[in-house]
Amino acid sequence: MKKIILIVDDDRLTLSTAQNLLGDRYKAVAVNSGKQAYKYLDRHMPDLILLDINMPEIDGFEVMKTLQADARWCKIPVIFLTADRSPETEVECFRVGACDFISKPFEPHIMMSRIQSTLELDGYRKDLQRRLDEKTREMERVTIQAIMTVANTVDAKDDYTKGHSLRVAVYAELLAQRLGWSEEEIQNIYYVAMLHDVGKIGVPDAVLNKPFKLTDLEFRLIKDHTVIGAEILKDFKMFPNVSAGAKYHHERYDGKGYPEGLKAESIPLVARIIGLVDSYDAMTSNRVYRRRLNDDVVMEELQRGKGTQWDPDLVDIFMELVKEGALEKQWMLEDDMAAPIFDSEKIYGNAVGNESVLDAPTDYLTGVLSKRKGVNEIEAGLRGAGGSLMVIDLDNFRHVNRTHGHLAGDYALRLTADVLREVCGQGIVCRSGGDEFLFFAEGVRSRDKAVGMVEEILRAFSRKQEEAYLLKEMQLSIGISVSGTDGQDFEELYRRADKALYHVKQNQDVRYGFFEGGSMIRRPEHAKSDLEAVLGMIKTQGSRQGAFQVEYAEFAHIYDFVSRFSKRNSQPTQLLLFTLFSADNSEIRLERMEVAMQCMEQSICKSLRGVDVGTRYSSSQFLVVLMGTERENIRVVTDRIVQNYFKLYGGRDITVSYDVADC
Repeated sequence: MKKIILIVDDDRLTLSTAQNLLGDRYKAVAVNSGKQAYKYLDRHMPDLILLDINMPEIDGFEVMKTLQADARWCKIPVIFLTADRSPETEVECFRVGACDFISKPFEPHIMMSRIQSTLELDGYRKDLQRRLDEKTREMERVTIQAIMTVANTVDAKDDYTKGHSLRVAVYAELLAQRLGWSEEEIQNIYYVAMLHDVGKIGVPDAVLNKPFKLTDLEFRLIKDHTVIGAEILKDFKMFPNVSAGAKYHHERYDGKGYPEGLKAESIPLVARIIGLVDSYDAMTSNRVYRRRLNDDVVMEELQRGKGTQWDPDLVDIFMELVKEGALEKQWMLEDDMAAPIFDSEKIYGNAVGNESVLDAPTDYLTGVLSKRKGVNEIEAGLRGAGGSLMVIDLDNFRHVNRTHGHLAGDYALRLTADVLREVCGQGIVCRSGGDEFLFFAEGVRSRDKAVGMVEEILRAFSRKQEEAYLLKEMQLSIGISVSGTDGQDFEELYRRADKALYHVKQNQDVRYGFFEGGSMIRRPEHAKSDLEAVLGMIKTQGSRQGAFQVEYAEFAHIYDFVSRFSKRNSQPTQLLLFTLFSADNSEIRLERMEVAMQCMEQSICKSLRGVDVGTRYSSSQFLVVLMGTERENIRVVTDRIVQNYFKLYGGRDITVSYDVADC
């Protein structure tokens, strides 16, 4: 395609000569005034302008001034045409921004040479700019990934602030949009808000998670996170005001805030915005010292804090956003549901329809039988020689997961499985839940022999505790049932062994036992007050948004209930297992996987409905039950979850796959 050259000159002979000279090599467009040049430029973009200096009405220097002031035209290279060969004119041509000048009457070879050189130089400039833009975008992408990682790491220090930085960023973005800020300013405050709490990296976890009143020293440590954050971000130049957002978001409009006690307009506007939305998220989230406030109380607090804690004008605008429901809409956009932005086949690795991990004969983590396979074999054993069933629970497992991380919990489960395999020999061992195992001793039909095997399991576990320090924080509880004595089929034996386990766990001095019966009797007149008390207790727990997240033990019971409910009502229900794994098969560091899992949890809870239930299955897997979801709609749901995961996580080193099974 020929390059376009716009020739601007009031002399018709000059225009005709230039067009004839350039016509074979370029597309030459001729106009005879500055006004005609503006009209052409409004519709077209030439590659070069040849501009006469001495023209009536608007001279060449005035046209050049207009070109330089307009963002659409300022990058177009300009060569002046002039009969004035004085040094002063030459200097003025370059001063106003021309690339070169050509003397009239022009020499064809000189003119063509200068035009060609100017176009080549402009091509090099554009190519360099393109490469620079690509590098800038790459740097921004890496920077944004780092921001997301830092924000997620900070939020992970406090069990009650997961997703806090993201929510504050979204709320700040919405408020900035309502204020009429430019796109660049809106994007800037989003990332400033993402990093507003970065200084909490320097605050001990014990202080952040303390459920009681803080001491004066502890409160000073908390307040120091603003100064620490500002120090960390002081040399970060990509986003303006990022240091100010971190340092001043706890200043108050009345001057009673910290760290410097700034007042009113002296507080940077970005900090006033972040301070307001940060407080809103704190009020509407569960915290270590209280549950979330209800909506009416939140609105009353915002109204009460106008002009004292927060900028009154910002409060009025933000309250309108809250009343409109604009904040809630951010967490369930219909566009996200209908328009997946990723190629799922490339992201997931495992396509729907492959053999599910849930259907595998062995438990992937511990190596013992899966629950489905184990129960089938136990039922076969009961139909043959009978035997004893033991339900084995790993006490304090939840505490280890929370204190040491889910990888530590995985390790404890594998060690426990090793103990059971060592002792049980030819017996049937399976993992029936997150921290629960089943052991069936075929042919053992006396309680004395069953107790002997249980005591051997406990002794082997005690020996393993000496080898592995982590297990010293744990203990086994075992419920036992014997076929013939306690029942014949698996359901009855499991029910009695599970009840026995419950009673064992109520008594810290007992490690195993049998269920001997017994019940609690209540008078009829007490029933209504009991129900009212329970209902009141449930209501005080507060409502939840998004998927209902529970521990694995509760999840197993809920799954059983949902499965029965679905079959009875012919309602489609699906079980999904999301698995995080290295995109390039490289080793993943513990803390990196934990950040990714937190992003996965957050994206699942954010993407699904309140009737859906989820739980962590391991350090890298998450289980979800979807109620009332047709199989063909699973892709829409999973696309939304994956999309939100990558938005939150920001990287591509840890990707996600999923498996689906019908309940």
